[in-house]
Amino acid sequence: MSYATYMQFCLSHPTEGYYMKSANNIFGAQGDFITSPDISQIFGEMIAVWLLSQWEAAGSPPSIRLVELGPGRGTLITDILRVITSISKKLSQPLVVQVHLVETSLFLREIQRRRLSRAPASVQWHESIDHITPSNDSFTMLVAHEFFDALPVHVFRKTEEGWKEMMVSSRINKSEDANPEQYPRLQHVLSPETTAISNIFGNSSSRFQSLPVGSDLEVSPTSFRLARKVGELLSKRETPTSSSPGGCGLIIDYGRDHAFGSSRRGFKDHDVVDIFHRPGECDLTANVDFAYLKEAMKDLIPVYGPISQNTFLSQMGFTIRLERLLQSNQDDQAKTDRIFEGAKRLIDPVHMGEEYSVMGISTNEGPIHPFSVYHSLSSPQ
Repeated sequence: MSYATYMQFCLSHPTEGYYMKSANNIFGAQGDFITSPDISQIFGEMIAVWLLSQWEAAGSPPSIRLVELGPGRGTLITDILRVITSISKKLSQPLVVQVHLVETSLFLREIQRRRLSRAPASVQWHESIDHITPSNDSFTMLVAHEFFDALPVHVFRKTEEGWKEMMVSSRINKSEDANPEQYPRLQHVLSPETTAISNIFGNSSSRFQSLPVGSDLEVSPTSFRLARKVGELLSKRETPTSSSPGGCGLIIDYGRDHAFGSSRRGFKDHDVVDIFHRPGECDLTANVDFAYLKEAMKDLIPVYGPISQNTFLSQMGFTIRLERLLQSNQDDQAKTDRIFEGAKRLIDPVHMGEEYSVMGISTNEGPIHPFSVYHSLSSPQ
């Protein structure tokens, strides 16, 4: 089978997939990994500030739709809603807010439903972004945090004959001297021939075509298709009699603005593990090729970045918010220590601050903060 099929089975099999089984302790300190929203509320607040800045630049439409792809435990969407609600209360006419969550796991939906039971907005769940239609009257805000890195990737190797796919095969040897305890029991094997899939996806970007023979390449056609849907969902729709407000979005994930060849890995108990370790019981991930996502939507909507998480948060007022949060909790030293350590972890240039990239999407014209700031800083003088 292809690695994409293996990854899909491991994560999303209806009964045995990692994200489908309630027995898997996924998130948090007691789970397999912890995400930025669980580390500090400031993360979600800074995202909300950016979304609202784009809403204001679009003329402050009275109705907004908040869409999240892969909401996890609902922590991020809750933090964003809290900021939006606080702003809405100060308006002469409160905002009409709709929340749309794209989630395939029933047990995660239940966790999200409990967390959002008192949300000041209507909440709907969807199996796919395909089920959310573009809006003619609401400004759409979309967030995808650690979503694209969990989408299936195909793995190809460039040979003299062209691109060949790396497949997943059993390692069990049927000979008499074979070790039945051989571990792991799966391995990568190179397809002996090029195929239609390897030729199509291996050449789906001009960037891939220039890679030298011997290169490995991770490609996610699913990511390309969903990024395209994001562009369609957020782009403005012009008719002879009206114009939709458009929208904005942030994609935050592991990865960079280039392709990868060997970034796939597993996570279990906060450690990186072999991708074939305990299938269905570990998270599987691969770095996101942000350039591929941009190629999918750049003809539909302006795309900005990516920039590092450190740069994005710092430029959005992270330090100012942290100081105020510490000040309001100064009577509780243990709590202020937790707040400070969590905040520092998010912008750590050695780890999360640089490991995660942030890409902006917006129908608004002109320089988009903080992406324009980074561009001016990085441009040659």
